[in-house]
Amino acid sequence: MRSATATFILAAAVAVAAMWWARAVFVPVLLALLLSHALEPLVAWLERCRCPRPVGVFLAVTGLLAGLAAGGYALRDPATKFMTDLPASARKLRMAFENRLRDGAINRVQQVASDLERAAGAADRQPTPSGVTRVRIEEPRFRLGDLAWRGSWELAALLTQAVVVVCLLYYLLLSGDMFRRKLATIAGPSFGQKRKVLRVLVDIDRQIRRFLLVRVLISAIVAAATFAALSLLHVNQPGMWGLVSGALNVLPYIGPIVAVAGVTAAAFAQFGTFGATLAAGGSAAFIAAVEGYVITPRLTGRAGGMNAVAIFVGILFWGWLWGVMGLLLAVPILTAIKAACAHIERLQPVAELLSD
Repeated sequence: MRSATATFILAAAVAVAAMWWARAVFVPVLLALLLSHALEPLVAWLERCRCPRPVGVFLAVTGLLAGLAAGGYALRDPATKFMTDLPASARKLRMAFENRLRDGAINRVQQVASDLERAAGAADRQPTPSGVTRVRIEEPRFRLGDLAWRGSWELAALLTQAVVVVCLLYYLLLSGDMFRRKLATIAGPSFGQKRKVLRVLVDIDRQIRRFLLVRVLISAIVAAATFAALSLLHVNQPGMWGLVSGALNVLPYIGPIVAVAGVTAAAFAQFGTFGATLAAGGSAAFIAAVEGYVITPRLTGRAGGMNAVAIFVGILFWGWLWGVMGLLLAVPILTAIKAACAHIERLQPVAELLSD
């Protein structure tokens, strides 16, 4: 019993280490699989309209890329204006805090800092004992060129992964149900084994598509609610912030926080008062809280049949393992694991643990 448990723990540790080490392979493949599930209904509809599958796949992938490009182009001018106004917003924020703390708190902090500097200078001026060499440690200088070089490499890696995902997506859609039939053939010679594998694959496919539909619906609700709230508060570019909030909402926990921070910064840049800024940021935070604690747990739980605790722990694990991409892929991976375990007798306790 102990040896079996130790073997299981060792195998799990090796599997986790392998997934982390080969994340550059696993993440694009899983992301392409997720996108293929999202686009397969469109390709199938085009096939029913007597459109050849290669043409339908090309139209679906091209449409996806064109939609992403159009969304980026539509957000280009508002985003540029926001980034241009950001330094002025920072200066305005600093001045506001100085005005709020004009009672002398800043002066007291500055006085303490000056006293500490004088004390440190007095310690440096003390005579050095004979035979002891004074050592001065200099911090390395910040070089903007190094930062730009590192950023260019990261951008190149991101673009390379995007190309890989698009190519994998194209070939997965082009293959249709070929891999499903191959897996059924590999499962065994009996018809019952083939049917069981096909049932598992169909169940995984159905639940992932249901999850994607729910995810799109939730993002649309967040975008519409954010647009309405910011329009009522007369915040500039409410449409842009609605789209940004809806898009960032696909990243659990981190995305809504970034969206709320962006709305708050934009409101302060426009109004320059804490009251109006608090109203705009509070509205965005309220929408994010309702989405995170009310809408998403109910709709996601119904779509995948999973409990909120399992979803939260899964998001933590995959986010720790693969970063932002792990946050994006966590729930689909859990959905696939639950659907597969539900059809395997020895793994049904795992499915029961994940179920709501």
